[in-house]
Amino acid sequence: MTSTTAPGPQITHETAGRRSGAVPRRYKHIVAPLILAVFVVIGVALSAAVAYHNRLGVTNVDGISYMGIAREYANGWLPDAINAYWSPMVSWMMAPFIAAGLGMQTAFGIVNVFAVAVVLGIGGWLVWSQNHRIVPAVLFMVTVIPALMSAVSVQTPDLLVVAWVVGYLWALRWADQALHGSTRARIASGVVLGVVAALGYFTKLFLLPVAVGAVVLWLVLRVWSARRRREPVLHWWTVPVATIVVFAVVIAPWVGALTAKYGSLTLGSSLSVNIGSKFDDGGRATDWPFLPVPPNSHAFSPNEDFTPSVYKQGPMDNPDPAVVPPTDSASTATAPTVTKDSGIAARAGYYLHERMLALPYYLQKITTFAPFAAPIALLFAAALVIGIVRFRRYAFTCIVAATTLVYFVGYGMITSSSSGGGNARYYWPLFYTTTMIGALMLPAAWRLVRRRGVVRTIVACVAIAVVPIASYTQNWFGSPAPFYPSVNRTEPLRVTGPTDVPEIVRLADQIRASGALPEDATVIGSNYRSLSSLAFLTDTRVYGRSGQGYTYHSDAMRKLFIDEGVQYFVQFDPANAPARDYSVAGELVGTFNATIACSADRSTDPEIPCRVQIVKFAK
Repeated sequence: MTSTTAPGPQITHETAGRRSGAVPRRYKHIVAPLILAVFVVIGVALSAAVAYHNRLGVTNVDGISYMGIAREYANGWLPDAINAYWSPMVSWMMAPFIAAGLGMQTAFGIVNVFAVAVVLGIGGWLVWSQNHRIVPAVLFMVTVIPALMSAVSVQTPDLLVVAWVVGYLWALRWADQALHGSTRARIASGVVLGVVAALGYFTKLFLLPVAVGAVVLWLVLRVWSARRRREPVLHWWTVPVATIVVFAVVIAPWVGALTAKYGSLTLGSSLSVNIGSKFDDGGRATDWPFLPVPPNSHAFSPNEDFTPSVYKQGPMDNPDPAVVPPTDSASTATAPTVTKDSGIAARAGYYLHERMLALPYYLQKITTFAPFAAPIALLFAAALVIGIVRFRRYAFTCIVAATTLVYFVGYGMITSSSSGGGNARYYWPLFYTTTMIGALMLPAAWRLVRRRGVVRTIVACVAIAVVPIASYTQNWFGSPAPFYPSVNRTEPLRVTGPTDVPEIVRLADQIRASGALPEDATVIGSNYRSLSSLAFLTDTRVYGRSGQGYTYHSDAMRKLFIDEGVQYFVQFDPANAPARDYSVAGELVGTFNATIACSADRSTDPEIPCRVQIVKFAK
C-alpha cells in the first residue's frame, strides 16, 4: 500500500542536511520572501523602464505577425485570427490591452514585462526553496535581471518561452514530490503538469516536444533512482496519465478551431514547415515560382501565415524570368542535391551532415549570450558521472539539467549552418536554466571548497562572481569584456531619459503625414524587410517576400502586381544613387530620406542614408 507521506529521501531532498526546524521561522516565512520580493520588484521595474523607452520600435517581421493577429483578436475578427503557424498565446495576452486602446507595441511590452515577473518570481523562489538559503536565489536573480532587461523589448514570444520553462520546472518539481504521496496528490500534480504543458503548446509549438521529452527523461531518472533504492513505483503511472488527459482536454478547442479552418486535423504547421526543410536542400531558393499575398484583408503581410495551403495561394508563375533577383549572401546558387523525392538514406545522410556542419555555429551562438552555460553544464555533468551528484539528493537540480538537455538537443536537431546557427533568442532558456543549475549547486560547491584552503576559496569566489559580471557587461552595458559581445546588445541599455524614436518610425510618420500611402493601401517594393515595418507602422498591407527581385519597370511584373490588387511600389535606394524615372510605372507620390536598411540582405547592408520613393501604379 502506498504511503501518504514522503519517505526519508524527501526530507533530505536538496536541503544539504538543513531540516525545516534548523531555519528560524521568522527568516523562513517573512524575511527571505521579502528579500526575494524586493529583487522581483527591482527587476520588473528596470525591465518595464527599458520596455517603455523602446515601446515605439518594431524589432522584426515575426513580431509584426504576432501583433497583427492580436489586433484581429481584439477586433473580433476570429476567422482571420485563428492561425496554425504562429502560436496564439502571446497574441491572446496582447489582445485585451489592444482592445483597451493601447498600442500594439505597448501591449507586447506589457506581456514581456509579465514574463519578466514570472521568471524572477518563480525562478528565485525555486532556488531559495530548495535549501532555504538566500544567497543562491539572489545570485540567480541578480544574474538574470540584465538579460531580462535586454530581452524585454524584443517583439517575439521567446521571453514568454523562458517564463514557461521556469513554470514547467516548478510543475515538474511538484509532480516529482507528489510521486510518493497519496493518489489525490499525484493526480493533482498531473493535472497541473498537463495544464502547464498546454500553455507551452499555446506559447510555441516547439515546446510540445520539449515538454514530452522533459517528462519522459524525468520519469526515467526517477524510476532508475527508485530501482536502485528498491522503492515501489507501482502507482506512478497516475501522474503521466493525468497529464496526458488534461493536456488533451485543454488543447482540444484550439485544435478543433484549427481543424475547422484548415480542413484537416492539425496541431500547428510551424514544425512541419521548419523541420521538413532540414531533410533536403530543395525549395530553399527565395526566387519565384509564387508571389506571397496577405492571407486576409486585415493582415499586414504574407508572413502572418506560413502554412503552405495559405502562404502559397498566390500566383505561381514568374511573370518576367529576365529579371534576376539579387543574390542573398547567405544562400547558394547551386542546384539542390537532395530533394523530397530522394531516398530515405540520402535524406537521412543529408540531415546528419547538415546538423554536424551547424553544430559549431550553434554552440558559438549560445556562447555569445551565455558564455558560462557550457562550463556550468560540463561541471555538473562531471559531478554526476563521478557520483558527487545523485538524483536522490539533488532531484530538482537533475530535473533542471534534464530539461536543459532536452531543449539543447531539440534545437540542435533543427538548427542550420546556412543561418549561422539561427537566431540567438531561440536559445535564451539555456541561459536561465544553466544559471539555475549553478545557483542550486552553490551551497554544495561552497561547502566543498571552503574545506580546501583560502586560495581555493578565493578562486571559487572569483569564478562565481564572473557569472553576474558577464551578464551585466554583455546585456546591460553592451561591452565585449570579459567575454564575447552579446548578440542582444551592442550599446548600453536606456533605462532613463527620453523615449527612443527609431528612424523607421520617423519615416513612417512622415509618410502618414504626407498622405503618400493611405491606410489599407496595398504595396510591394524592392526591400521587403523594411517595407514590412513601414506597412505595420502606416497600417497598410505588403505583398511578396525577400529575394524575389521585384521591380516597377518590368511590364510583366507590373501587370501581375496590379492584377493582384497592389496599388503602390516602394523603391529603396542609397541616398547618393542616381535619380530614377518612374513614368513607365505611374506617378511618384512621395520621396523621403531616412537612415535605414536599403537592402533586404541583412548581412551586407547596415543602416545607411536611404532614399525611399513611393510610386502609385497607373492602371
